[in-house]
Amino acid sequence: MQNQPDHRFTLLAFDMDGTLIDSLAAIVEASVEAFAGTPFETPTADQVREVVGLHLELCVEHWAPQASPDQVRDLAERYRMAFRGQRARGEQNVTFYSGVSETLDLLRHDETFMAVVTGKDRRGLDATLQMQGFGHHFHSLQTPDTNPGKPAPDMVWSANRETATEARDTVVIGDTSFDMEMARNAGAFAVGVTYGNHSEERLRQAGAHLLIDSFAELPAALKALSHEDFRP
Repeated sequence: MQNQPDHRFTLLAFDMDGTLIDSLAAIVEASVEAFAGTPFETPTADQVREVVGLHLELCVEHWAPQASPDQVRDLAERYRMAFRGQRARGEQNVTFYSGVSETLDLLRHDETFMAVVTGKDRRGLDATLQMQGFGHHFHSLQTPDTNPGKPAPDMVWSANRETATEARDTVVIGDTSFDMEMARNAGAFAVGVTYGNHSEERLRQAGAHLLIDSFAELPAALKALSHEDFRP
C-alpha cells in the first residue's frame, strides 16, 4: 500500500452493479423468473438496464406500474428468491469488469477510504463481496436497508460519517444517472463509467464531472479531478 495518493480525495464511493461487476445478465434472468406465472409482462433487458441501481421495489414499480403495493412487494420477494437461487445453484452470471481488481489494489492508500454505495440489499451485497472476494477493499458498506435509496444523498453521507470524511472530498464512481445525481445531491464529485447501464449522454446530463471508458482510467481521472478547476 502506498502512503501518498496522487489525488486529493479521502473517500472513493463505488456503485456495484454496472460499475465493479457485470451482473446485468443475472439481474435479467432473475426478473424473468420473478415475473413468470404472474399477470404482469416480463421486463425486457432494456427496461431492466434503465433502472439498475435503484432500490428493488422501485425497480418493480417501473417494470409493473399497474401493480398494487402488495403485488410490488410480492414481485420483489420473488426476484430476491430467484437471485438467491441462482447463487445457491452456482449459476449466477456475474463477473468483474476488466481492470477492477488491479485498479482497486492501486487505489489502496493509507489516506484513502473506499466505500460501496449500492441499490442491493445488505444480504445481497455481503454475498456478492464474499463470492467475488474483494470485500477487504472497503471501509464502509451502504445499502437501502439503512438509507434512502439513490438518488438521495444519504448513502454518501453515511459513508462520510463512518470514515470521518467530508462530501467535498468524496468521489462517487458509478454507471447510472442515479449515481451521478446522488453524488451531486451529496455535494460530492461524480465519475461516470461508460461501459455500464446508462449512456454517456444520460451520465453527462445527470452531472458527471468526468467520464471514463474503462475502470483502469480511474486513477488518472482522480488526479484530473484534483485540479482546482473542478468543483463538487
